[in-house]
Amino acid sequence: MGVRHGLAAALLSLGLLVGGSSPAAASHAIYSGRIGSHDITLVILSRNAVQRAIYAYDRHRTPIRLKPAFLHVTRDFGMDELDAAGLPNARLRFDRAGFHRAAPHLTGTWTDYRTGRTLPLQLALVATLDRDGAWPDSPHALLQAASTEQLYFRVPMDDEDAPVTRIEVMDKASGRRRQMLVLAQPACNLGIETVQVTIERGRTQLRLPVSAGCPGAVYQWNPATGAFEDLSAPPT
Repeated sequence: MGVRHGLAAALLSLGLLVGGSSPAAASHAIYSGRIGSHDITLVILSRNAVQRAIYAYDRHRTPIRLKPAFLHVTRDFGMDELDAAGLPNARLRFDRAGFHRAAPHLTGTWTDYRTGRTLPLQLALVATLDRDGAWPDSPHALLQAASTEQLYFRVPMDDEDAPVTRIEVMDKASGRRRQMLVLAQPACNLGIETVQVTIERGRTQLRLPVSAGCPGAVYQWNPATGAFEDLSAPPT
Protein backbone atom coordinates (compact mmCIF):
# COMPACT_ATOMS: atom_id res chain seq x y z
CA MET A 1 0.00 0.00 0.00
CA GLY A 2 1.40 3.42 -0.92
CA VAL A 3 1.99 6.15 1.66
CA ARG A 4 -0.89 8.24 0.38
CA HIS A 5 -3.43 5.42 0.43
CA GLY A 6 -2.09 4.15 3.74
CA LEU A 7 -2.59 7.54 5.40
CA ALA A 8 -6.01 7.90 3.85
CA ALA A 9 -6.93 4.52 5.32
CA ALA A 10 -5.61 5.64 8.70
CA LEU A 11 -7.75 8.75 8.57
CA LEU A 12 -10.76 6.64 7.72
CA SER A 13 -10.09 4.39 10.69
CA LEU A 14 -9.87 7.45 12.95
CA GLY A 15 -13.22 8.71 11.73
CA LEU A 16 -11.71 11.89 10.29
CA LEU A 17 -13.12 11.20 6.86
CA VAL A 18 -16.31 9.48 7.82
CA GLY A 19 -19.64 10.37 9.30
CA GLY A 20 -21.29 7.30 10.74
CA SER A 21 -20.66 4.41 8.37
CA SER A 22 -20.51 6.30 5.06
CA PRO A 23 -17.77 8.54 3.69
CA ALA A 24 -18.14 12.22 4.48
CA ALA A 25 -18.11 14.76 1.70
CA ALA A 26 -15.34 17.15 2.72
CA SER A 27 -13.88 20.17 0.99
CA HIS A 28 -11.97 23.37 1.62
CA ALA A 29 -12.87 26.62 -0.12
CA ILE A 30 -10.38 29.50 -0.11
CA TYR A 31 -11.62 33.06 -0.62
CA SER A 32 -10.14 36.52 -0.86
CA GLY A 33 -12.15 39.67 -0.34
CA ARG A 34 -12.99 42.44 2.07
CA ILE A 35 -14.69 43.28 5.31
CA GLY A 36 -15.46 46.95 4.80
CA SER A 37 -12.23 48.34 3.34
CA HIS A 38 -10.00 45.66 4.91
CA ASP A 39 -8.61 42.86 2.73
CA ILE A 40 -9.06 39.36 4.14
CA THR A 41 -8.44 35.71 3.32
CA LEU A 42 -11.11 33.20 4.40
CA VAL A 43 -10.88 29.39 4.47
CA ILE A 44 -13.98 27.25 5.00
CA LEU A 45 -13.99 23.50 5.64
CA SER A 46 -17.29 21.80 4.83
CA ARG A 47 -17.91 18.28 6.13
CA ASN A 48 -21.25 16.59 6.82
CA ALA A 49 -22.98 19.99 6.49
CA VAL A 50 -20.87 21.36 9.35
CA GLN A 51 -18.87 24.45 8.42
CA ARG A 52 -15.56 25.24 10.13
CA ALA A 53 -13.63 28.33 9.16
CA ILE A 54 -10.79 30.73 9.82
CA TYR A 55 -9.98 34.08 8.32
CA ALA A 56 -7.19 36.62 8.55
CA TYR A 57 -6.83 40.28 7.73
CA ASP A 58 -4.16 40.49 5.04
CA ARG A 59 -2.52 43.38 6.89
CA HIS A 60 -2.07 41.53 10.19
CA ARG A 61 -2.12 37.89 9.02
CA THR A 62 -3.27 36.47 12.36
CA PRO A 63 -5.78 33.63 11.82
CA ILE A 64 -9.14 34.18 13.51
CA ARG A 65 -11.32 31.19 14.30
CA LEU A 66 -15.03 31.01 13.59
CA LYS A 67 -17.32 28.85 15.71
CA PRO A 68 -18.40 25.72 13.78
CA ALA A 69 -21.95 25.96 12.49
CA PHE A 70 -24.42 23.55 10.91
CA LEU A 71 -25.52 24.67 7.45
CA HIS A 72 -29.24 23.96 7.71
CA VAL A 73 -30.31 26.91 5.54
CA THR A 74 -28.30 28.69 2.86
CA ARG A 75 -29.91 32.13 3.21
CA ASP A 76 -28.66 34.42 5.99
CA PHE A 77 -26.19 31.82 7.20
CA GLY A 78 -24.11 33.06 10.13
CA MET A 79 -20.87 32.08 11.88
CA ASP A 80 -19.58 33.62 15.10
CA GLU A 81 -16.05 35.00 15.21
CA LEU A 82 -14.21 33.91 18.37
CA ASP A 83 -11.77 35.96 20.42
CA ALA A 84 -8.56 34.60 21.98
CA ALA A 85 -10.58 33.21 24.91
CA GLY A 86 -12.94 31.36 22.57
CA LEU A 87 -15.87 33.73 23.16
CA PRO A 88 -18.01 35.15 20.33
CA ASN A 89 -17.19 38.79 19.60
CA ALA A 90 -18.50 39.29 16.06
CA ARG A 91 -20.66 37.59 13.44
CA LEU A 92 -20.11 36.91 9.77
CA ARG A 93 -23.42 36.62 7.93
CA PHE A 94 -23.66 35.33 4.37
CA ASP A 95 -26.59 36.38 2.19
CA ARG A 96 -26.47 32.99 0.50
CA ALA A 97 -24.01 30.34 1.66
CA GLY A 98 -22.63 28.22 -1.16
CA PHE A 99 -19.03 27.29 -0.45
CA HIS A 100 -18.21 25.68 -3.79
CA ARG A 101 -17.30 26.48 -7.39
CA ALA A 102 -20.91 26.97 -8.44
CA ALA A 103 -21.02 30.06 -6.18
CA PRO A 104 -17.79 31.97 -6.94
CA HIS A 105 -18.90 35.14 -5.13
CA LEU A 106 -20.25 35.63 -1.61
CA THR A 107 -21.76 38.71 0.00
CA GLY A 108 -22.94 39.48 3.49
CA THR A 109 -22.07 41.47 6.59
CA TRP A 110 -19.69 41.49 9.53
CA THR A 111 -21.14 42.74 12.84
CA ASP A 112 -19.24 43.58 16.03
CA TYR A 113 -21.23 42.23 18.99
CA ARG A 114 -19.83 44.81 21.41
CA THR A 115 -20.50 47.97 19.40
CA GLY A 116 -23.13 46.78 16.94
CA ARG A 117 -21.06 48.17 14.07
CA THR A 118 -21.80 46.45 10.76
CA LEU A 119 -19.54 46.32 7.69
CA PRO A 120 -20.18 44.82 4.26
CA LEU A 121 -18.57 41.45 3.45
CA GLN A 122 -17.52 40.61 -0.11
CA LEU A 123 -15.62 37.47 -1.11
CA ALA A 124 -14.39 35.83 -4.31
CA LEU A 125 -13.50 32.16 -4.59
CA VAL A 126 -9.78 31.59 -5.17
CA ALA A 127 -9.44 27.81 -4.91
CA THR A 128 -11.10 24.61 -3.75
CA LEU A 129 -9.63 21.39 -2.37
CA ASP A 130 -11.71 18.24 -2.22
CA ARG A 131 -11.39 14.49 -2.74
CA ASP A 132 -11.51 14.97 -6.51
CA GLY A 133 -8.41 17.17 -6.40
CA ALA A 134 -7.70 20.88 -6.51
CA TRP A 135 -9.16 23.72 -8.52
CA PRO A 136 -7.40 25.43 -10.17
CA ASP A 137 -4.38 23.17 -10.64
CA SER A 138 -2.63 22.34 -7.38
CA PRO A 139 -1.00 22.77 -5.00
CA HIS A 140 -2.60 25.46 -2.87
CA ALA A 141 -1.19 26.71 0.43
CA LEU A 142 -3.84 26.14 3.09
CA LEU A 143 -3.79 28.65 5.95
CA GLN A 144 -3.57 27.05 9.38
CA ALA A 145 -5.62 28.06 12.42
CA ALA A 146 -2.60 28.01 14.74
CA SER A 147 -0.05 30.84 14.79
CA THR A 148 2.49 32.56 17.03
CA GLU A 149 2.94 36.24 17.79
CA GLN A 150 5.22 36.70 14.78
CA LEU A 151 4.58 33.69 12.55
CA TYR A 152 1.73 31.98 10.77
CA PHE A 153 1.71 28.70 8.88
CA ARG A 154 0.49 27.24 5.61
CA VAL A 155 0.35 23.65 4.34
CA PRO A 156 0.69 23.08 0.57
CA MET A 157 -2.07 20.68 -0.53
CA ASP A 158 -3.09 19.18 -3.85
CA ASP A 159 -6.32 17.58 -2.65
CA GLU A 160 -8.40 17.20 0.48
CA ASP A 161 -6.81 14.07 1.93
CA ALA A 162 -3.28 14.13 0.50
CA PRO A 163 -0.57 13.44 3.11
CA VAL A 164 1.33 16.47 4.38
CA THR A 165 4.95 16.68 3.26
CA ARG A 166 5.78 20.38 3.80
CA ILE A 167 4.94 23.29 6.08
CA GLU A 168 5.49 26.92 5.15
CA VAL A 169 6.59 29.17 8.02
CA MET A 170 5.42 32.69 7.18
CA ASP A 171 6.30 36.08 8.65
CA LYS A 172 3.27 38.06 9.85
CA ALA A 173 4.93 41.45 9.39
CA SER A 174 5.95 40.98 5.75
CA GLY A 175 3.85 38.06 4.53
CA ARG A 176 7.02 36.43 3.23
CA ARG A 177 8.07 32.85 3.76
CA ARG A 178 10.79 32.49 6.38
CA GLN A 179 11.27 28.74 6.25
CA MET A 180 10.07 25.64 4.44
CA LEU A 181 9.87 22.58 6.67
CA VAL A 182 10.17 19.31 4.75
CA LEU A 183 8.82 16.42 6.82
CA ALA A 184 11.00 13.34 7.22
CA GLN A 185 7.83 11.23 6.89
CA PRO A 186 4.50 12.28 5.36
CA ALA A 187 1.98 13.20 8.05
CA CYS A 188 -1.79 12.95 8.20
CA ASN A 189 -3.79 15.81 6.77
CA LEU A 190 -6.15 17.50 9.24
CA GLY A 191 -6.98 20.49 7.05
CA ILE A 192 -6.80 23.86 8.80
CA GLU A 193 -5.96 22.04 12.07
CA THR A 194 -2.95 20.11 10.72
CA VAL A 195 -0.42 22.28 12.58
CA GLN A 196 -0.51 22.80 16.35
CA VAL A 197 1.51 25.35 18.33
CA THR A 198 2.54 24.57 21.92
CA ILE A 199 4.94 25.96 24.52
CA GLU A 200 7.26 23.40 26.12
CA ARG A 201 9.68 24.59 28.82
CA GLY A 202 9.46 28.11 27.47
CA ARG A 203 10.18 27.07 23.88
CA THR A 204 7.72 27.36 21.01
CA GLN A 205 7.04 24.04 19.32
CA LEU A 206 5.27 23.20 16.10
CA ARG A 207 3.54 19.82 16.23
CA LEU A 208 1.75 17.49 13.88
CA PRO A 209 -0.26 15.04 16.02
CA VAL A 210 0.77 11.41 16.37
CA SER A 211 -1.95 8.77 16.05
CA ALA A 212 -2.52 5.35 14.51
CA GLY A 213 -0.97 5.43 11.05
CA CYS A 214 0.20 9.03 11.52
CA PRO A 215 3.87 9.45 12.43
CA GLY A 216 3.52 13.11 13.39
CA ALA A 217 6.40 15.55 13.78
CA VAL A 218 7.81 18.04 16.29
CA TYR A 219 9.76 21.20 15.46
CA GLN A 220 11.18 23.61 18.02
CA TRP A 221 11.94 27.28 17.48
CA ASN A 222 15.59 28.22 17.95
CA PRO A 223 15.81 31.97 18.70
CA ALA A 224 19.54 31.96 17.99
CA THR A 225 19.07 30.83 14.38
CA GLY A 226 15.58 32.25 13.87
CA ALA A 227 14.34 28.91 12.56
CA PHE A 228 12.52 25.74 13.56
CA GLU A 229 14.59 22.60 14.18
CA ASP A 230 13.30 19.05 13.74
CA LEU A 231 13.09 17.28 17.12
CA SER A 232 11.47 14.18 15.66
CA ALA A 233 14.40 13.37 13.36
CA PRO A 234 16.59 10.47 14.56
CA PRO A 235 20.03 11.48 15.86
CA THR A 236 22.90 11.23 13.41
